[in-house]
Amino acid sequence: MKNNAIKYRKIRGINRRKRAIEQWGEVNKVLDVDLLNQDKRDYVEFLVDPWSRLSLINSIYPEPTSDCEYLLIKSVQNIYQSWKDSLEALQTPYYLQIWLRENYVSRSQVVCAIDEMKDFYDDTFEAIDKQPKNGIQSSIHYNSNTAEYLDCFEWKLYRCVQAYDLADPWDAEYVQSLNSQQLLIKQIIGQIEYQIVEIDKVWLICT
Repeated sequence: MKNNAIKYRKIRGINRRKRAIEQWGEVNKVLDVDLLNQDKRDYVEFLVDPWSRLSLINSIYPEPTSDCEYLLIKSVQNIYQSWKDSLEALQTPYYLQIWLRENYVSRSQVVCAIDEMKDFYDDTFEAIDKQPKNGIQSSIHYNSNTAEYLDCFEWKLYRCVQAYDLADPWDAEYVQSLNSQQLLIKQIIGQIEYQIVEIDKVWLICT
């Protein structure tokens, strides 16, 4: 099975998309405290059409750029701040974080947890020892528009990693198609050899 080149689809109705991003941000600013107390964790994903649409063919929409990227980052920061105010009012230890994806910004999230789930996300990402010299300013998302929001915090860069079973033909072929810089280490887990792959980098707020 050969991997076909991904085709990028044109996004139409950009003003409508921008309004949808703003609406998404406003709707998700209110933390559902009752649900949080029940489940002990909550999160919000960027569910805005067309970026959240499942593609059934070998084509995808390009990641948000320009005004759409700016509005996404603005909305994520506003959700974070609103949730922080709600969590502070609970007067209980909590985890609250923005997961700002570097290459796939549309997969960014705001995540929180309380009580016994507070440490649930501690090992979600792998630390990177050598941080970019200019910090968040080295991000592809940093520009004159987004600086207003990204400069509100100090950020640290982490890796998103995933393990692929080298005995599985599909996994093995996918690994072979990757850039060598994405290939980290091989690990034996339960007598199965896995290739650990960096699938993206993610910026987290220093806390």
